[in-house]
Amino acid sequence: MVTSKWIYKIKQVVDGNIEKYKARFVGRGFSQKEGIDYEETFAPVARYTSIGTIIAIAFVMGWKLPQTDVKTAFLNGKVEQEVYIEQPEGFIVHESESHVCKLKKALYGLKQAPRAWYARIYGFLKSLGFIENVADSKKNFKVIDGFPVILILYVEDLFLTGNEKLIAGCKEELSREFEMKDIGPMHYFLGLEVWQRNGEIFLKQGTV
Repeated sequence: MVTSKWIYKIKQVVDGNIEKYKARFVGRGFSQKEGIDYEETFAPVARYTSIGTIIAIAFVMGWKLPQTDVKTAFLNGKVEQEVYIEQPEGFIVHESESHVCKLKKALYGLKQAPRAWYARIYGFLKSLGFIENVADSKKNFKVIDGFPVILILYVEDLFLTGNEKLIAGCKEELSREFEMKDIGPMHYFLGLEVWQRNGEIFLKQGTV
């Protein structure tokens, strides 16, 4: 059985003001047993060089860079193994304290959660006609009537570029399958600040 805990977090906006308070029920991955609770855990992500390359291409072609993310992304992944987790603190069924919960989908904290999420999202992208790039499998693209759309995914954050009509259609399809948050024009992605103004793109990266 996998143990669990609640994680509490205060999410702040850029100016330091509080946006919201978050509570997340997570599995304690260190309590999992390899070969029983999980097997493969590896889940590749987009290369940082790929992100920079696509931004450069978008600038040359005059494409926009809309950004969006998938809410509670890991909860969409399906658990292939038979995994049991203790009842959440504060939601224990009285007179059944010894009972446990059988997971049907992944939880944050589980060792296989990232892999399960990527398997789910890329299976869906494939059904939409996206093709994985040979050099970087997390860079996906498709071309319809000569017009391209490119999608880059890093965990739950993603951005698109290319033909605006195809981008809108892709975002609509994603929203039907997952709960999405439309962020608007890309402004911040993996520590990289992005400003889009009058057809120009400005990048800023902080130093440690």
